[in-house]
Amino acid sequence: MKRGFLRRRASRPAAAALAAVLLAAGCGTDAERHELADVVRAGPVDDLGLRTGKPYDGTKIRLLICCNTAAQFLAMQDRTGTEFTKRTGIEVEWANIPYESFLQKIVAESALGTGTYDLVAWTDAFGASVRLGVQPLDGVMERAGMTLEDYPPPFREAATAGDPGTTYGLPVRGYAYSLYYRQDVYEKFGFEPPETWNEYLGQLDELKESSPRHPIAGQYGRGSGQNLFTWLSMLWSNGGELFDEDGNVAFTSPQGVQATEKYIEMIRKGYSPPASANWTETEATQSMEQGHADTVLTWTWQYDDFTNPEKVKPEVAENIRAAQLPGWEGKERASYGMTWLMGVLRSSEKQGAAWEYLKWVSNAKTERAIALDKSKPEQATGITVHTSNMLDPEVNEVNGGIPKLQYEALRTGRVIPTSINWPQIQDTIEVAINKMAHGADVRSELRSAAARIKKIEETGG
Repeated sequence: MKRGFLRRRASRPAAAALAAVLLAAGCGTDAERHELADVVRAGPVDDLGLRTGKPYDGTKIRLLICCNTAAQFLAMQDRTGTEFTKRTGIEVEWANIPYESFLQKIVAESALGTGTYDLVAWTDAFGASVRLGVQPLDGVMERAGMTLEDYPPPFREAATAGDPGTTYGLPVRGYAYSLYYRQDVYEKFGFEPPETWNEYLGQLDELKESSPRHPIAGQYGRGSGQNLFTWLSMLWSNGGELFDEDGNVAFTSPQGVQATEKYIEMIRKGYSPPASANWTETEATQSMEQGHADTVLTWTWQYDDFTNPEKVKPEVAENIRAAQLPGWEGKERASYGMTWLMGVLRSSEKQGAAWEYLKWVSNAKTERAIALDKSKPEQATGITVHTSNMLDPEVNEVNGGIPKLQYEALRTGRVIPTSINWPQIQDTIEVAINKMAHGADVRSELRSAAARIKKIEETGG
């Protein structure tokens, strides 16, 4: 797994089966239906909102998470022992689960309530599968004087896990989809970061004629829905939707067809190499890192890798720049904003201690300290989820302005629908996009995908 992020494909049938188990399980036993506020001890708190006097001293809790080698997660784990445990006496074990079995594990834990773990982290796409197994946080947040106001709109929406008005998890990691380009190349050709997709494709066309590199390193292969990232951003910014207000498939609209055709045009016209029909995020970003591409569309967190001369070619690290994704002329840009949430499991017998950890790990001060600390390269990151940190001049100065760029992108950012059927829906669309990249007709594949999704929504499979 490259640098600890989402790379591998989960088993869709298994995920769907476990989701059905979760729905059947309901909200657990009577003992698990108490409110979190009923078990969290009240009392004086310190500057981070943690209980003074170490009321949970000696408690050991477990966090269910995957991909814990991401720089931000490494920094959180490191500071857990040196800062959180020192303040509270609570020890925290990060139980890292391979991504290919992560969804199945968290759904099973939510449904069965084994008590093995006390907290769980999940990506926004898994919200509906996790929701019944975690405690609503609104009561304890109100008592602690906490709100979601310091998070951008996509992250606030993801925190509800598809149940508007209720908070089930707090954002601990999140990023926006962005454009990366070689500044030396853009200066040579007299380019500025493109405002529109048409302008961007014009740049790619000119680069194809004169640059020795790929104009763009695309990602059209199948793998955890990664070929949807660009497509979703193009769809939304064109005014298209995945579903309409009545829940009907909507991406076959004129706006959806136009956005899809523009996306597929990048590979059909040779701006992205033929091999990218099978590339995922890994191959696309590696192409940029190795100096084989002039641009790539990917997440803001990749800046940490792109600027590290130990991981990329020196000329890439020296010249990489980031910009917001282009939009459609006369329309508002819309980037995909992905979020990692963390919540307290209902089945935990140590929910008070778990809440203490959740307060600490999601605190803006904890995040700011991590974003400013560059003493350990493997933990260095500029990714922040709090608006206050994204706009902090000092945080931006040491992170190449990426936090501010992310803030601008997320002001109008979007999130994927929170649906128990999303893994199957995602799989359906990514298969269709992959077929298009290999030459299939765009309109036909969109219609076929829409019909398949309608069946999934009607029958659950």
